[in-house]
Formats: sequence, structure tokens, C-alpha cells
Amino acid sequence: MTLVSISSRNFTGFFSVSNLVPSRIVKLFAANKLVINLNETNIIKIITKNSSHSTLCIGYKEMYTEEAVKRKFLGLQIDNHLNWKNHIEQMIP
Repeated sequence: MTLVSISSRNFTGFFSVSNLVPSRIVKLFAANKLVINLNETNIIKIITKNSSHSTLCIGYKEMYTEEAVKRKFLGLQIDNHLNWKNHIEQMIP
């Protein structure tokens, strides 16, 4: 499992940097004789409640990954606002 963290104060900067990441990761993995499965790649953009939401779509060659609202990561249910509601709902049953 690989986790990449990108931060920016504005969406334009974030979008331009985040579109460079997949190609650089593929090259880094190839240099170390590793393969990344882009079909299994997940993107989650952490946003504040006050920020406007705009869809993020990151791609490499002809493969694009749209952002997810929530994902399971290391046993925790994480959503794009970093609240515990989804995780607690999964743990109660």
C-alpha cells in the first residue's frame, strides 16, 4: 500500500500537482522493479466544511480515477471531511 499526500491552498495548484503524481509514481515504481495497479488506485480529497467542492479526476495515459467520498484505509473508514460517523456506523453492528 502506498499513500501520497498533496496539499495546496487553492484548487488550481492542487489539480496541477496532483496530475503530475501518477506518472512520477509509475516511474519510481518501475525504477525499483515494482508495478502499480492503477485500476485499484483510490483518490480521496480531504476538504473542510467551508470549502467549495469541485470534482477531482486524476489520470495516467488513458486510465482515469475519480475521487471517492469515503474509503477504508488501514481498518478505518475515512471520508472526505475526516469525521468519525462512517467508521462508527461500521463498528456498531
